[in-house]
Amino acid sequence: MPSPNIWIAASDNDIQSVARFLSQDPTSVNSRDGNGYTPIHAAVSYNHIPLLRSLVRTHGGDVNVQDNEGDTPLFVAETVEVTRVLVEELGADVGHRNGLGLTAADTIEEDGQFPLVAAYLRGLGAAAVAAGEDEEGGEGGATTYPKPPPGVSVDLSAAEDVSETLPPVDDALRRRIEELAAREDFNSEETQRELRSLVTRAVYDHVVDTGVERSIRPRQEGGST
Repeated sequence: MPSPNIWIAASDNDIQSVARFLSQDPTSVNSRDGNGYTPIHAAVSYNHIPLLRSLVRTHGGDVNVQDNEGDTPLFVAETVEVTRVLVEELGADVGHRNGLGLTAADTIEEDGQFPLVAAYLRGLGAAAVAAGEDEEGGEGGATTYPKPPPGVSVDLSAAEDVSETLPPVDDALRRRIEELAAREDFNSEETQRELRSLVTRAVYDHVVDTGVERSIRPRQEGGST
């Protein structure tokens, strides 16, 4: 059965219905339902990465479109792979603050369900600060985002072929990430180095290993019927 609206179509990864709605109204790529939820939010929340790329690159969707609370799609990211696509490929604004004055990193960290995503975003913020300090007074430089250490790579295309969300993070790893995030010297070089090591190991274990069975935990329902 065809999806009744573009928000549910995007949540269900119903590409044909999404294309139909966009052919009827190209501006619907950024359209909001009653809660301000957009097709881009839906694609991100449900980890539909090819659809996300198409909505932004092909159909001109705004990667920083806001819902009624001021949350951009980055705020509903649940996996490291979709977060990396948003930030590193599509240029999502990691510094954007919602109506409560919180960034995506703040919101995801408070939620507590996706520590790897929160840690990744925190690492980006620390890297941006460090880059600014190294520019010797230069302004307007492009932010350089951290990559995995040499010898470790994340194949996003392979990760897209598996199920939608990551498996539960190992309890010991979760606790260690939370301990690092709570440290007063969080932005120090030593702490950031350890954090990058933990995140890289976790990403390798849970994202690159596409043989791991994964379960679906949607963040919210995709729009109104």
